Amino acid sequence: MGKLQGVHHAAFVMWEPEKTVHFYRDLLGFPIIHCITAKGWGQEGHADFVHIFFDAGGGNVIAFFHYFGEAAREQRSKDYIDNGRHTALRASSRAELEAWRDKLKAAGVNVSPLIEHEVIASIYFTDPNGYPLEITANLREFDGRDRRDAELTVEAFLAAVKAGEDSQGMWKRKGELVRNGNPVRA
Repeated sequence: MGKLQGVHHAAFVMWEPEKTVHFYRDLLGFPIIHCITAKGWGQEGHADFVHIFFDAGGGNVIAFFHYFGEAAREQRSKDYIDNGRHTALRASSRAELEAWRDKLKAAGVNVSPLIEHEVIASIYFTDPNGYPLEITANLREFDGRDRRDAELTVEAFLAAVKAGEDSQGMWKRKGELVRNGNPVRA
């Protein structure tokens, strides 16, 4: 098992999706490189979510969650919202990630099962202070397909949020974008 290779990403919850995307993508110039969407994921009652990853330069990534159906004041009281704010450390491979999981479990740390998020895999746990941590490994490097897919997802996501729609509305809008000549290509 190798040494962890620094921070993979820092993650936060967003309550203002349109302003957040504008700030990081348009104002700071951080391209969107990946976007995870999930329905029925996590513990019982976990909200559907979008998780947007921005390239902050120099191999650094900053990411934001939006939980559908959660008002800003309510989001601050849910466990999965608190855990949405976390630091993800980088492992070099899936095998190394599995070795870290085994090491942490052997030390008595409560570690999640290995979870694949499209092109990354992760484990989750807390430090002795209760701070949420993640160790993640890229299953492959992000490429043009990921960037294009993320751009389409974010476009559909922002339109759905503006229209007051849930995650189903977002996925429907994304499907329409793809059908109308916006394919995801490498």
